[in-house]
Amino acid sequence: MAVEPPDGLFELPHGNGAVHQSGVARARRRRRRIIITVGAVIAVAWIVALTYAALELGHSPERMSGADAAKIAGFCSAAQRNLEQLPHANPVQPADQVERVRAEDAVFRSLIQRFGTVTPKGSTPAQALTGWTNDWSRFVDARERFANDLAAAAGTNKKVELVLPATGGVKPVTDRMNDFVRENHPNLDACFTTALQLEVVEGPRVYKKVTSD
Repeated sequence: MAVEPPDGLFELPHGNGAVHQSGVARARRRRRRIIITVGAVIAVAWIVALTYAALELGHSPERMSGADAAKIAGFCSAAQRNLEQLPHANPVQPADQVERVRAEDAVFRSLIQRFGTVTPKGSTPAQALTGWTNDWSRFVDARERFANDLAAAAGTNKKVELVLPATGGVKPVTDRMNDFVRENHPNLDACFTTALQLEVVEGPRVYKKVTSD
């Protein structure tokens, strides 16, 4: 015989496990969210690490084929040999400085023309090579202005300096030029501006093999 609960009282919940099951489900959902979050963080970390490793290994989108880079490097090596043979390797007098810079610029102009004979496969490497070649032209233009100003200042006390072309008005364009060489390491190392003494317009020229290692 069923016994009715006293007036004003509610029947106590039965221990059928409903509350326990709800708590377990919430705990499982929390664990899934934590696992998903941790997995996403790990995935992002791997993507960043792999991207960095690819760039460090020289797999930049601007990287040319080894054959194209080696061909251009051959042009730079030949230019270096031509530069070594020029007179006034350590010019002291302004007239000798002017003559040396102009002779070097003729070698550089010829080198720039040779860059144009190489057409890398892929639009990104091709555009990068074009930009790099244009930077070379900008710098040689600056060297020519220096030589002209130095010649015009002959017999005066006017101080003449090489005005370096810059990216954004701050970073010397040679930094970007050398970055492109590094992206093509080791195939393009002969084209570092230091190897060709591109930035030197006064004092002795020292030509040596330069690498990005």
